[in-house]
Amino acid sequence: MFRLPAALKAKGEEAEAAFRAWLNWSGVAFLYVEQSRLNVPERLRGKIKRPDYMIGIPHAGMMAIDVKAKSAYDDCLLFDVGELKKLSCFSDYFHVSVSFACLNLDEPGRFYWVPLSAMAGRAPEKRGRAWVVPFPLAEALSVATAEPFITAYARFSERTLGL
Repeated sequence: MFRLPAALKAKGEEAEAAFRAWLNWSGVAFLYVEQSRLNVPERLRGKIKRPDYMIGIPHAGMMAIDVKAKSAYDDCLLFDVGELKKLSCFSDYFHVSVSFACLNLDEPGRFYWVPLSAMAGRAPEKRGRAWVVPFPLAEALSVATAEPFITAYARFSERTLGL
């Protein structure tokens, strides 16, 4: 079983805590998705990845967000190919849109939102020992945590629809 190095795990937890604080400040309904192996059916273990948060959008439904602590490289955010496949599987099984909220810990107070669907058709690249899909930072939606979640979601939704 893969174990994340302690320093990376701590950065991820810091990003998740910042996102949770923003959701609480914004007053939206959300659930944190506990990540133990016990809450996934045996036949799906290793095949799906659960997002970190399920967020209720008033009068619309819900969305899933996977929070990441990420730095940009060559003006791109890098997403692990295997993780994208597992989140896509989750999205397909549960019929829910999944997006990433990426926080650069050197730039607190700002997330970059990227819809999982925007990864489709992008060519993976080998970086070091990992296969990743680069996503241009300029195509991600920059969201300040001083902005209420629902306001940011409206901008995100408009952009995702190409309006």
